[in-house]
Amino acid sequence: MVKPRIKALDEGKPSDQEVRELIKKGVAETRKFFDLAESLMAPEGYIFGDQLTWADFFLFPLVADLRMVPEWQDLGTKRLLNWATKMDDLDAVKATREGTLSVNARP
Repeated sequence: MVKPRIKALDEGKPSDQEVRELIKKGVAETRKFFDLAESLMAPEGYIFGDQLTWADFFLFPLVADLRMVPEWQDLGTKRLLNWATKMDDLDAVKATREGTLSVNARP
């Protein structure tokens, strides 16, 4: 879902509406995934509460990429936004940001 969107944004084709149609299934599946993931997450903090775990580091790259595309507006929830912001502040995340979509690098 992310790579076709980024390619379309960079090239200006296909049209936004055509891209939305192409990735519609991926957006719906991602929404299901986030709904399930959030149902298992602690209400605040990291994924499982106050302690940072590998689960946070495995989920973060997916969310970081998704935050760079317009579809994030349909997928991101307050809980995910708060968690992603908390992750953004980690030194480990800052140290690995170079070369990622979050700094406008391209796949």
